[in-house]
Amino acid sequence: MESSTAAITAFWREFADTEAALHAMPLRERVEESNVLLERHLEGLALEMSGGDGDAVVDMIVTAHGSIDRFPLLAQVVAAAPKLQHHAVRAFRERTQQPDFPIGMDGFELSTSEVLIACSQDDGQAALEIRFGREIPQDFQDHARNMAFIMIDHVLGEYDFAVKVGAVDFVEESADPDAEWTPLSLLPPVFDRYWSETLGRTGDFPSGEHVWGGMTLAFGGSDDEDAGEPQDTALVMVNRSANPVAMRADLAYALTLDMPVGDRDELQVAQDLHDQAATLLELSQLGILAYTMTRSGRRKAVYYVGDEQLAKQALAPLLLRDEAASLETTTSFDPAWSGYFEFAIH
Repeated sequence: MESSTAAITAFWREFADTEAALHAMPLRERVEESNVLLERHLEGLALEMSGGDGDAVVDMIVTAHGSIDRFPLLAQVVAAAPKLQHHAVRAFRERTQQPDFPIGMDGFELSTSEVLIACSQDDGQAALEIRFGREIPQDFQDHARNMAFIMIDHVLGEYDFAVKVGAVDFVEESADPDAEWTPLSLLPPVFDRYWSETLGRTGDFPSGEHVWGGMTLAFGGSDDEDAGEPQDTALVMVNRSANPVAMRADLAYALTLDMPVGDRDELQVAQDLHDQAATLLELSQLGILAYTMTRSGRRKAVYYVGDEQLAKQALAPLLLRDEAASLETTTSFDPAWSGYFEFAIH
């Protein structure tokens, strides 16, 4: 199978070669032909265009339709885009500039002003409760729910809806009598205020001494060591000061530095190395240490970074030291910081 890098290169080469012919088409036809070309090389992505038939340059949006699993591929495609004469390439479907709009489906029409939203907390994400501001005929209940999802994607934008929003529930009335209901057409500033003020996600890197919280977790086994297998315990330290930058789009990768700690001396070496790595990343705001876990003779530190290669370059002098010889490095895409909030919510 063709590698993603080769497929991306082949797609952009073919798109650039046919750009002039595509530009001569009406916009709707151009979008269709461009997606046929994209599907020839890559799966799970689509192209949308914003502009008019006669515009010299139109915005071309690469979307994954909210599928987080495809976001890394989407980012690769956009990063590899060549300079095009008639298309400005962007990642993700952005928030609409006109959030008050209707959509129709099979003869049924619904407006964003008729969709009411209440925000609450869902672990580290924002949960949305949805109810309708007018009576929806029984035959169109499913239509209305599907339309509401489409509307929210357009109003909040693809990335925010996929990453920052957790549970979405349709209700007749909220379980919280104090819930504040906002028409979807007015939601963006309300959602942003909830994100920054209620959840504390200002986007600003912390300054000064960080605040940490600790917990001991038990996995399997029995509390009574005489009754069977002893419990496997882990000590987790969570950086509470990392919360303001949680889920920033430029801190979407979890970089893990994992070291064996067979005795107290090795534990101290690992802790020192992990702390020094945190300093190197945070000074240049390339990343932040989110939490550490000591379990089964190993200590791992998890940092959220935006660019894996830049982060590793910054850490290179540290990782070349003799004491880092046994260190193992892994990276995973975790834009919702699920690893962090598994512990930070406690």
